Amino acid sequence: MTLNRTRQISPRAVWLDEVGSTNTELARLVALEPADAWPHLSVLATGNQTAGKGRLGRVWTAPAGASLAASVLVRPGRGRAFNADGYGWLPLIAGTAMARALAGLVPAPAQVELKWPNDVQIDGAKVCGVLTELQPDGSVIIGSGVNLSLRADQLPTPTSTSLALAGATTTAADDVLAAYLSELAPMLDRLAATGGDAAAAGIVADVSLTCNTIGQSVRVELPSGEKPVGTALGLDDRGCLIVSTMDGQSLAVAAGDVTHLRVIMNGD
Repeated sequence: MTLNRTRQISPRAVWLDEVGSTNTELARLVALEPADAWPHLSVLATGNQTAGKGRLGRVWTAPAGASLAASVLVRPGRGRAFNADGYGWLPLIAGTAMARALAGLVPAPAQVELKWPNDVQIDGAKVCGVLTELQPDGSVIIGSGVNLSLRADQLPTPTSTSLALAGATTTAADDVLAAYLSELAPMLDRLAATGGDAAAAGIVADVSLTCNTIGQSVRVELPSGEKPVGTALGLDDRGCLIVSTMDGQSLAVAAGDVTHLRVIMNGD
C-alpha cells in the first residue's frame, strides 16, 4: 500500500503486509537507526497484525485485511520535554483525535465518542482501541487498531462494530490513517507549546467534549481488585477520571477498566 494521503502529513510512513505488533516493530526499527531517521509523527502500519497488544497485556486480533493497525512515533515537544502530566494525556489525545477523524467518515446521526481512557465507540460499540507505550529515550509510541470492514460475524465481541457496519463513506486504510493524523498532529503541537499543560492547551476541554464516560454511572475495576461504583464527574489536570462513589468518596482513577452502567445510581 502506498499511503499517499498519509505521507502528506507524516514525514515517514511505512506499510507492512504483515507484522506481529506494530508498536513492537516500530520500537525495534527506531532503536536501529539515528533519531532523525524516524522523526516526530513517523508511522508504521499494517492490515494484518498477528500479535497485537491491548491494555493490561490483552491480545488484539482481527481478520487479515479487515482492520488497520498503526503506530505513531511521538517525540514530545520536538526537543522540549513534556511534564509528567503531559505524558498522561497522550492516550486521551489519541482517542479524541481518532474519534474526531471517524466522526467525519460516519454518517449522522451516529455518535463517535471516546470511552475513557482509550476506546473509540460508535453509538456505544467499540470500533478502535489505543495503546500508548513510553520508550527509553522519552519518545512515545501510540498504537491504534481500527475495525475497518469487519462483518458482524467477524467482530471480536458483541459490543464491537466496524466502519463498514456503521456505513462509513470509506474504509480505506490510507483514508482513515490520514484523517487520524490530521487531527492528532495539531493536538500534539498544542500540548507541546505549553510544555505538557493540557488545560492551557485546551486539551482538557477537547477531550471532555468527546468523552462519553463523563456524566455516566460507572463501575471501575481498579488494579487493586476493588470495583467501586459511582458517577463519572470529569477529568482532572492529569487526565484521571474523577468518580463520585456510592459511599460519598471522590476517587481519581489513573488506571483501570470502566464499565458504563445502564441504570442511574440514586444511592440505592
